[in-house]
Amino acid sequence: MTVFPQSVSCEADGTVLQAWHVETTALIAHSAASTGINGSDQTNRRGRGIALVIDISAITGTSPTLTLTIQGKDPVSGKYYTLLGSAALTAVGTTVLTVYPGLTAAANVVANNVLPRSWRVISAIGGTTPAVTATVAACVLQ
Repeated sequence: MTVFPQSVSCEADGTVLQAWHVETTALIAHSAASTGINGSDQTNRRGRGIALVIDISAITGTSPTLTLTIQGKDPVSGKYYTLLGSAALTAVGTTVLTVYPGLTAAANVVANNVLPRSWRVISAIGGTTPAVTATVAACVLQ
């Protein structure tokens, strides 16, 4: 994890979010992966939202897909719930998912919600003989 003491701007839904003391971390690294994973629990120390950056550098196979889901964790039951899920990603490129209070929700891209204290990211890989090379990083926003 890296903590930046300076101001950082992140644009989501046409709104520029200013964040101070932004925490960023690498969450998932797939290298020619054929199955997804459940990321480890992350602790939100003081953020209100998150920008999740998905960078697919290679995706092959028959109808290969990568889907990412940001989940919150209920502190009492320990059960996970979905904050935002991506659409099935099928091509090389970069996609940003944003969860932040006050934003206009957009299916599979932006959620008007608060990032809870405990959260994680899970990935699912589909298709026939898929091979996905991708990284997933998070920027916790104030």
